[in-house]
Amino acid sequence: MSKTLVNFMMGLWLIFSVGAVSQPASAQPAIEDATPHPMVPLPADGYITLDEFTDFAVMEFPASPGDRRSGFDETVAVEGAYRKMEYAVEGLELSLIRLYRGYLQHFESGGFEVIFSGIGEELSGRDGYNFITYESGFLSRTPSTASDTVAYILARSPDEQTVLALSFYARQNARRMLINAIEIEDMAPLDLFAPEPEPEPEPQPDVALIQQDIEELASGLVADGRVIVNAILFEFDRADILPESAEALATVAELLRGRADLKLLVVGHTDGVGSFDYNLRLSVDRAQAVVAWLRDRHSIEGSRLRAAGAGPMSPVTTNRTEAGRAENRRVELVEVID
Repeated sequence: MSKTLVNFMMGLWLIFSVGAVSQPASAQPAIEDATPHPMVPLPADGYITLDEFTDFAVMEFPASPGDRRSGFDETVAVEGAYRKMEYAVEGLELSLIRLYRGYLQHFESGGFEVIFSGIGEELSGRDGYNFITYESGFLSRTPSTASDTVAYILARSPDEQTVLALSFYARQNARRMLINAIEIEDMAPLDLFAPEPEPEPEPQPDVALIQQDIEELASGLVADGRVIVNAILFEFDRADILPESAEALATVAELLRGRADLKLLVVGHTDGVGSFDYNLRLSVDRAQAVVAWLRDRHSIEGSRLRAAGAGPMSPVTTNRTEAGRAENRRVELVEVID
């Protein structure tokens, strides 16, 4: 091989080597169509870079300062359905302390129990870095060692059925928040036999929106202790509330504002198509979405609302027809008497 050719190839190698080393780390892309956790609103200009779900997990969250060496004097152990998410806001203009205090205020005003919270040295050495990195990938995803500080919130929902651990940190020129959420429940037995193939779900037919006034909702609660809200609709096979439901939800909020002593159980119902476990989960998610809407958009105190799901267990009519299934997919309000 000639000396000229060798020099030319060495030059190419140097160009590509230097280029590869100098490339900055790329941020995780936003997950399309990902929806925020119903109890943890997404910040303005924020996006979701991680969304994982496990049907059952056993978790132990720190509830006091500490790190890998010293351990933690207090922890909270829970088990149930597990969801892990990461929110991000591009850039570092939004201060971490403002983000942290904003979520503290959100939980406290929503009736959550803040079990433990801290920022910086309140958590551990290295301005809290040792706290959120004590177990790889658990409370953070490789936070920057050059960030200004980190923070942490451990909270329990007003109905005491969900525990949330939020970690705040910076990475790849973005503010990050990692959410570990456990919806507390007992582990159901595992069905070892393959289920029969489920029928393809039919699309929901167009449903005429029948708006109810406050008097109709109130009279149903007084007479029967429960009332169906007719005009709350969701995306097909999802817990996303359709925009045309806004008027019905505003009426529910007005009812609650007019009766300061009223507390409600928001119950989601599904039709009988699909597996029992799937429908039960969907009904709970939809009920939680309604509670989050009333709390976040209408400032209804979270302590006055509790989400529950009945899945397909309480149909109002037959599931043998599409019209019947459409009627069974509904949201009910049940009065809670202390």
